[in-house]
Amino acid sequence: MKRFTVLVAMLAVALFTMPVFAQDAGVAKLSYGPDQWLQVHFLLQAQYQSAAIWDADRPAYAVDETDSDATWDSTFRIRRARIILKGQVAKNVSFFVETDDYNRGGRNNAGAAGGSGEGTFIQDAFVSYDIAPEFKIAMGMILLPFMHHNRQSAVSLLGVDYNTDVVKFMNNRVWRDTGIEVRGLLAGGVIDYRLGVFQGQERELDVENEAQTDRVGHLNENAAPRFVGRIQLNLMDAEDGFFYSGNYLGKKKIVSIGGGIDYQSNAGIDYDAQTATPKKIDDYLAWTIDLTIDYALAPGTVFALQGAYVAIDNRWSRKTKTRVNGTAIESYYDYDYYGEEYGYFVQAGLLLMNTIQPVIKYSTWVNKDATALGDNTSTYLTFGLNYFINGHNANIKIEYRHPLGENESISPSVDQIDTSGQQQVTLQAQIFI
Repeated sequence: MKRFTVLVAMLAVALFTMPVFAQDAGVAKLSYGPDQWLQVHFLLQAQYQSAAIWDADRPAYAVDETDSDATWDSTFRIRRARIILKGQVAKNVSFFVETDDYNRGGRNNAGAAGGSGEGTFIQDAFVSYDIAPEFKIAMGMILLPFMHHNRQSAVSLLGVDYNTDVVKFMNNRVWRDTGIEVRGLLAGGVIDYRLGVFQGQERELDVENEAQTDRVGHLNENAAPRFVGRIQLNLMDAEDGFFYSGNYLGKKKIVSIGGGIDYQSNAGIDYDAQTATPKKIDDYLAWTIDLTIDYALAPGTVFALQGAYVAIDNRWSRKTKTRVNGTAIESYYDYDYYGEEYGYFVQAGLLLMNTIQPVIKYSTWVNKDATALGDNTSTYLTFGLNYFINGHNANIKIEYRHPLGENESISPSVDQIDTSGQQQVTLQAQIFI
């Protein structure tokens, strides 16, 4: 919190010492000289959330809304609080830096109390050199160019949040990675390409099972890079920004079809589905196809549709645990293995009078190698309603998520409340300046 306060103070001093203040297309810019300017933005998403919970204090809880043991847990939290700095230091040379403080208070997305506990951190930080509309280069901490949905700005989502039950990556920090990306628009904007080489999984010694006895080798022993990219076909307007929008509110006519791939050799873990233990080091691979429509039917009336299919092989995640070794307690890394997975989502919205937007979403996710882990399949039907006070600058969103089927994912630990497979109501207020 102290670092956050210092950052805000530094920004305030900078703002009051700027020599020139200008306004371009409704966006305030602080100009330092020819081709030099700075923009400061702030995003705040405050949420109230109520969810049916599984509690270890109650014995057998069938993940079913009719279960008499089901109770509702309600909490407030700050979903996102971001300071965004973007600017230009020379002609065609720009930068983007974004901080975040997410899930502050309440429960995080996995149902654990106390929020993220990470505080304020740098989420995005990259330098961009725009050589031409057909060829732009960015280097730094970058949101991976895998699919339209994950590359969307959190400011302009169609629903309350991202479809995290379908959009999944190998051990990554909020879908970012450090590396270099080239992107551009070809054929007059018809083709949108985004290709990158990233750090990915670094060399990791001694991948073991939970018993810490079965060593299967080294992750990325040869330090191979990670390759991520997508190609998008724009049938109408092009999307030329670094971030896509999930909800243009009639400002663009979007009809696009895209595909993406995410690959790194020897960066995945192949495991035995019968014993849920690692078997060997293998290549990590994910691919996707997606469809995006955002089209004005009449003044103030806009139809929006998003859909994507995702398939992943040998995904894993790393978490820190503690173990007792004699009288000493030490930390160690443990791994969750997911094997072969696939899923998809479809969501649609209809903006009316530039103000009200009902939204509906269907999503499903399947782990094909979940024999030892139980039925790791999740399916949801979600209904939402967006109220735009001033577009994306000020709005209120509410949604209700209803599980279809049992949705019995991996059971939570005994000291944690799990909301991942249950009914859930979320109310969110957003401001963006």
